[in-house]
Amino acid sequence: MDPIVDIQGLSYAYRGFENKWVLRDITFQIQPGEFIAVAGRTGSGKSTLCYTLNGLVPHSFGGKMEGFVLIYGLNTRDAAPAVLASKVGIVLQSAESQLVGLTVREDVEFGLENIMLPREEIRERVDWALDVVKLSHLQNSSPWNLSGGQKQRLAIASALAFRPQLLVLDNPTAELDPIGKQDVLETISFLNREHGITIFIVDQELHEVLPYAHRLLILDDGKVLVIDTPEIVLDQAELVRGSGVKLPDVTEISYQLRKRKLWIGTLPISIAQATEKFGAMIQGVSLQVMPRVETPAPEKHLIEIKNVSFGYPNGRMVLQGIDLNIDSGDFLAIMGQNGAGKTTLAKHLNGLLKPNKGQVLVEGLDTQKESVAHLATRVGYVFQNPDHQIFSKTVGDELSFGPKNLGWSADRIEQAVQRALHDIEMEDRREAEPYFMGLAERKLIAIASVLIMEPHVLVLDEPATGADYNVALRIMRYISSLHDRGLTVIIITHDVSLAANYASRVIAMRDGAIKIAGSPESIFQQKELLNECNISLPEVAELSNTLASYNLKQQVIRVQDMVSLFEGVQ
Repeated sequence: MDPIVDIQGLSYAYRGFENKWVLRDITFQIQPGEFIAVAGRTGSGKSTLCYTLNGLVPHSFGGKMEGFVLIYGLNTRDAAPAVLASKVGIVLQSAESQLVGLTVREDVEFGLENIMLPREEIRERVDWALDVVKLSHLQNSSPWNLSGGQKQRLAIASALAFRPQLLVLDNPTAELDPIGKQDVLETISFLNREHGITIFIVDQELHEVLPYAHRLLILDDGKVLVIDTPEIVLDQAELVRGSGVKLPDVTEISYQLRKRKLWIGTLPISIAQATEKFGAMIQGVSLQVMPRVETPAPEKHLIEIKNVSFGYPNGRMVLQGIDLNIDSGDFLAIMGQNGAGKTTLAKHLNGLLKPNKGQVLVEGLDTQKESVAHLATRVGYVFQNPDHQIFSKTVGDELSFGPKNLGWSADRIEQAVQRALHDIEMEDRREAEPYFMGLAERKLIAIASVLIMEPHVLVLDEPATGADYNVALRIMRYISSLHDRGLTVIIITHDVSLAANYASRVIAMRDGAIKIAGSPESIFQQKELLNECNISLPEVAELSNTLASYNLKQQVIRVQDMVSLFEGVQ
C-alpha cells in the first residue's frame, strides 16, 4: 500500500533564522488509516512538523527547506496550500483563533465558500461535518457561546468539510477540562475508525491519547528520536523521559520499580495492562499508605468570600452564592469544567472583579472599597499566558516595574531585583529580552514580577498549561518552594495530577457554584461528583481503585506513594 505521507530527509529553518534548523533530517511514512500520536518537549519542532503537512511550510512561512514531503504523491513544495486543503485538514491548539462565523453553521461554510463550491454541495458537506462531530443541534448558535470542547469540535468540523484524507491536530485538547478532552479525543477516534481518516495528533498527555494511537512519534531538538508502537516506545522509558515527555502514571510506577529491580518485563502503558501484575505483587498483603497530616484551620481567615454572586454585563450569572474561606499557608487548587467560573472567582480575590452580591474580604479589607493597586500588594495574580503580562525590554526592567510604581526606593528595588533573579536562576540574564526566552523562563519571569511586590497570596491561572513535563516540573517546584516559605498559593487548573501532588485543599466548581471542597484525598474519592464537574481521577487513583479487589484498602493518588507501597511489599 502506498503511504499517504512520505517524508524524506526533511530539514527546515524559519525565514530570518536560516542558520537555526527547527527540523533536522526527518524521515518517516504514514499509511492510510493510521492514528499517529506525536509528543516532545516545548520547542522540539512539533508544530512546525504539522505545518509541513499542509504546505504552510514552506509556502506561508518561507525559510529554508531541504528534503521533501509528499502527500498522496504531491510534493508540498509544488502544491499550494489551497490545493492541499482538500487532502489535509489542520486544527490548531486554540480553537478560538479559528472561529470566523456568526453562527456555528457559518463557521463551517466559510472555507468552502472561499473555494467557490456550489451552494448545494456546501450544504451537504456542512450537514455531514456537523453531524459527525455532533453539533447539528447547535448550528444556529454563536460559536462564542459554545463550551471549550464544543469549540474544538467545531474547528474539527470546519476542517472535515473539506473532506480531507489526513487530519492534523496540534494540541487540540490542551485548554480543555478532562471530560472535554475525552469528548474531543472520542470524536477524533470515531473519524479514524468509522470514516478511515488518517490522524496525526500532537498531544503531551500520553495516557489520554495512547488508547487510540497505532504509533507514537517522539520528537526532540527537531529530530525523530523514535517512532513505533506505543508499547515499544514507552518501554524505552529513559529515552522518553529525557525528551521532556511525561510517562503515563502506570508506566512511571513500573519504571521506578524496574530501576529498583522490582519489575521484570515490558512496561505497561495502561491500567488494564498493569492491573494483573500489580495485583499479584500485593495479593494477600495488608497495605496502608500513611496519610498526610492536615493542619487545623486558624480562627481568623486570610480571605473570606461571603455569599458572592456575579454576572457580566450581558446578564449571564457566572458565580452564584459562593462561600469560601482561604487561610494563611493554604495551597488551594480551583478545578472544574470550562466555563464553571474558576477564573471569574479568582479575579474577585484582588479586586479585578467586584461582586454584584455578597462580600470579599482580603485581610479584613472589603474589595468593593479598595483599589486594585492597593489589593495587588496583598494578592498577586499571574495570568495563564505570560505574554499577556510581560512587556518590558529586559528581565531587569520587567522585575523592577511594579516596585517603581509602588514608590519603593532605588536601594530597595535593587535588592529585590537581585533576590528575584537569584530565585529564578537568572542572575546572568538581567539584560536579556524576555520575548526571546523559552516558555519556562517567561512563566518564571511573570511569576517573579508579581512576587517582587511581596504579596501574601499568589494566584496562578493554569501555571503549567502548554508546558512540557520538564518545564511544568520546574515551574511547580518553584511555586512549591515559595509555599514552603509561607506564601499562600491558589492555582486554577485542569490538571488532576498537579492538584493531587501539590495542593493541600481542592474545590471543584460547576455552573458558578462550589460542588465539592476538601483535601485531595477526600476529593478524589468522590468520583461521581467529580464527573458532574467534568473532573476525572488521577490515573494512579484509577489504578488503586482497580487494585481494591487485590486487598489495597486505601486509595492512592500520587505516583511516589504507590511506588513506596510496592517497595514495602518486597
